[in-house]
Amino acid sequence: MKYLAALLSDFKNQRKHPMDWGLVVITLLISVFGLIMIWSASMYNARIEGDEYYYVGKQLKYLLFGGAIAYLLSIIDYRIIKKFTYFFMAVSIILLVIVLFLPETESVGGAVRWINIGGIVIQPSEIAKICVIMLVAVETEKRINDIKKFKTYLLMCIFIVGIFMLIYKQPALSAAAIVSAIIVGMYFIAGGNFGYIAITLIGGIAAGCVFIAGSEWRLDRFKAYLDPWSDLLDSGWQPAQSLMALGSGGIFGQGIGNSRAKLMFLPEPQNDYIFAIVGEELGLVGCLALLVAYFILILKIIKIALHAPDTFSRMFCAGMAVLLAVQVVFNVAVVTNLVPSTGVMLPFVSAGGSSLVSLMIGMGIMLNISRHQKSYSRDRLLGGKQQ
Repeated sequence: MKYLAALLSDFKNQRKHPMDWGLVVITLLISVFGLIMIWSASMYNARIEGDEYYYVGKQLKYLLFGGAIAYLLSIIDYRIIKKFTYFFMAVSIILLVIVLFLPETESVGGAVRWINIGGIVIQPSEIAKICVIMLVAVETEKRINDIKKFKTYLLMCIFIVGIFMLIYKQPALSAAAIVSAIIVGMYFIAGGNFGYIAITLIGGIAAGCVFIAGSEWRLDRFKAYLDPWSDLLDSGWQPAQSLMALGSGGIFGQGIGNSRAKLMFLPEPQNDYIFAIVGEELGLVGCLALLVAYFILILKIIKIALHAPDTFSRMFCAGMAVLLAVQVVFNVAVVTNLVPSTGVMLPFVSAGGSSLVSLMIGMGIMLNISRHQKSYSRDRLLGGKQQ
């Protein structure tokens, strides 16, 4: 009871400090835009299922649920949440291990990446992204003075290999690569040894080539990436349809709801390839507007990081910025055929409950961090020490 009373008292204290409402507004704008595009992109497929609003309805529920969690986390001192980092990471790893033992009957598109618990579908790799950011932030705070040492780098490599293989085995090479990129990006931002980073990048590229060459369907996707028009009826279908959708959109687009690619040409257009629907319906102007919104969002996160009160909070914000930047770049690169086709969600826009809720959890923690930034800025100007 004493702990609960203390927590309730802390809620009142936290709410007295203003948070970054700019971050709230830009996140909600992108999320609402995502709802509109999911409704438009999924309209035809949803009608076949008997409910035009099936996909957008699910996404709205996840948005409201994720928003409620974000608000709750915004009024819980992030230092309290930080204490549960190892527990959250342990749960995440357990979920990733469970996925490996699920029967093939649970697979979707040949991959087993989801756990169905009482009708609630969870994608552990999405949860793992936030847990990894928290863990790396905690460990960086502990080892900040030894960040350039080989021992720190070695521990990072061991962690990368472990978490990478757990996700890769689903199989989910793109998600594994994104998690690895988050860890390396945070190590770089923390001031890690540049030589070690270069070695890691070279090793990662080499490993990626091996994984692609060792899988027939990945190799087919790579060949389709080089020339989508060479195999239009098979591996080149998605990239070719995506490029045609973007091209037909022109400068101003065909208008909301007028996409042709979603009429069974692009499989699951509300997911990985939703940016192609944005391009077709809203044109180059709509695509650039969305990318500018992401840029503003990442800048807001960087601003919070620069004024964050301690190493953990700075690194957590840095990790979220890396996560968003990597996923946006990867998704857009796939849709425009700059990289081989792979399953990467467009943050806050693609349909996907686990992704949206996980991102909202990250946003909630950052909003709480933002409540502490002004006092820290004042202390720093007065010559105070960091916590």
